[in-house]
Amino acid sequence: MKKRYKSRGFWISTALGLALFVGVLLWVMSGIRDASAISDREGLRMAERAVRQAAVSIYAMEGAYPATYEELKAESGIAVDEEKYTVFYDIFASNLMPEITVVPKGAEQ
Repeated sequence: MKKRYKSRGFWISTALGLALFVGVLLWVMSGIRDASAISDREGLRMAERAVRQAAVSIYAMEGAYPATYEELKAESGIAVDEEKYTVFYDIFASNLMPEITVVPKGAEQ
């Protein structure tokens, strides 16, 4: 009879250990997914901020904002990962701050 109780204890502890392992694994995977999402949002924010700062610095030097995003890139040397992000640069007048929007690639629809 004692042998029967030992085998039951073995299976219970194995099942609890396995359940704990799966729980920790799911928790770690959730943390990695959250960290990736935070990193993506921060990259997007930094790209938009860099484009804005480049436009403002050119305005400060020349007295006018660049007419196009391509002109902004050429004059400032800004490098946004265009495989990852799409930059919308809409200017109304050369003395008014352009509307700058950076979105992840594929989200521009």
